Amino acid sequence: MIPLKPIFLWKYLKFKRNIIPKNVGRLFYLSYEDALWDILDKRNVKKGSIILVPEFFCGDVENNIRKHGYKVSYYPVSKHLKTSSRQLSIAINKYHPTVLVIFHALGITNSLFENPIWLKDLSGKTILIEDCVHKIVNPQKIKFIKKNHFIIDSLRKVIPLQGSVVYTQKNELNFTEPTIFQSWKYATVVTFWWMIMQMLWNLTHFTRKTDLSNWFSIKANQVMKIGYDLIGDSILPARGFFVFNFLQQFIDFKKIEQIKMKQIEFYEETLSNLPKNIFQKVPYKNSDKGKMIAYPLVLPLKTAYKTLEKIRKSGLLLNFELDDSHWSKKQKIIYLPCPPAGRFVKNLATTMISTTTIFSATQFFYCF
Repeated sequence: MIPLKPIFLWKYLKFKRNIIPKNVGRLFYLSYEDALWDILDKRNVKKGSIILVPEFFCGDVENNIRKHGYKVSYYPVSKHLKTSSRQLSIAINKYHPTVLVIFHALGITNSLFENPIWLKDLSGKTILIEDCVHKIVNPQKIKFIKKNHFIIDSLRKVIPLQGSVVYTQKNELNFTEPTIFQSWKYATVVTFWWMIMQMLWNLTHFTRKTDLSNWFSIKANQVMKIGYDLIGDSILPARGFFVFNFLQQFIDFKKIEQIKMKQIEFYEETLSNLPKNIFQKVPYKNSDKGKMIAYPLVLPLKTAYKTLEKIRKSGLLLNFELDDSHWSKKQKIIYLPCPPAGRFVKNLATTMISTTTIFSATQFFYCF
């Protein structure tokens, strides 16, 4: 097995602190969900209000939204992870949401932001959540398109830090994070499991190509699920710990984007000549390559489970992603790993998979 989660924090950081534009407000929470609960509370969103989310969305987050007293409705997402402005406008007019979530899946820029004509159907009071949990948000490149527009990321999915940053227009930010004592026990338990997961992924790397590495990988995956299940369960939101808040401000955006771009281009070249009926590629622009959390492959239901089984036996501990979403009832998706850190090493793992599933004799990058 090889580790599929980001490790070695120092590879992601630089010595110079990033500058936040004067018009941008910034808050720091334990997780995406903790940030969401605080925004809904501070913006006085009434219980029973509708939160409109894409079909391709985390089912655990949906369940926690309901547990917090809100309703969930969906707008459609194609097998290529696309939603047209017309489709979104229809859903807005049907459900009249108090909160709208637009997701940059895999870090690919959602086309709904390219020509947001759907804004005319959205009430000015509606809260827009730009879901960036699959990408690192560079505050220098932020663009707000309406009032009550909040951008939320999730560090743990992209770099080895626990926490989520919220960005919004500074002149609209009339609240701060909760005190460190609010939901302190919950925050400590979540962070504990995250640290155990990081330790196990690091040990997986140090013992690679051995049976012990397989054991560490399996345990890391199990611990990861424990921690992920706990996140968002607290009724009262938790702020992120100071050390993670501090380190986040030194992220090396340029370095991460350069390495991610090379990794995506590697997959493009490797997969270019494979049969089109094996899987569906998710379209994206060249400008998105440096932002993507992984390389996505959409699998038809009839072969998806056999494909995943072969991949896992080959040494890549992958899972179906967002498998509890409405979208995943029609097809499945896997993410080929793109951890951005340090220099490239080819031939770390050669994955032999039948050509009737995905690809044969494919080499995967891992950087350290």
